[in-house]
Amino acid sequence: IKKSMIATAGLTIGAPAYIKGYMQNKPNEMINVAVAGIRSRGGYYYGGSGHTANYTKIKNSRVVAVCDVDENLFPVEIGHIEELGGAKPKKVVDFRDLCDDKDIDAISIATPDHWHALQTIWACQAGKDVYVEKPISYTIDEGRKMVQAARKYNRVV
Repeated sequence: IKKSMIATAGLTIGAPAYIKGYMQNKPNEMINVAVAGIRSRGGYYYGGSGHTANYTKIKNSRVVAVCDVDENLFPVEIGHIEELGGAKPKKVVDFRDLCDDKDIDAISIATPDHWHALQTIWACQAGKDVYVEKPISYTIDEGRKMVQAARKYNRVV
């Protein structure tokens, strides 16, 4: 009876922490995501349905960088990420700096539509996996170039 009470107490204390994700993940299980374009859907977006909010909520991912040409957006967006329990991400103005950052595994692209194809290709060339919003490109040729880059560099897009 004593052994079962001890085991039950251990489960009662440990289970909620495990279920809620309070247990730390192994570094190899964590995906470091950068979000490019945080003004609208890339940011917090209507109560937390944007890219940064969703990646912050996923157990095995973390937003390590936010990128936008409008630096005025950074304080509010970083505040939202921290409110959701995420660590403070880097602030990046130039998308190419995301591609050069070896700590980033994937880039989520929510920039204006005319940037989607080029940024996806750059990210693939840099060895990053990509989530890109629709429309993925303006022309069929741009879309084909994106697919070619994903295949050539063995990336998930």
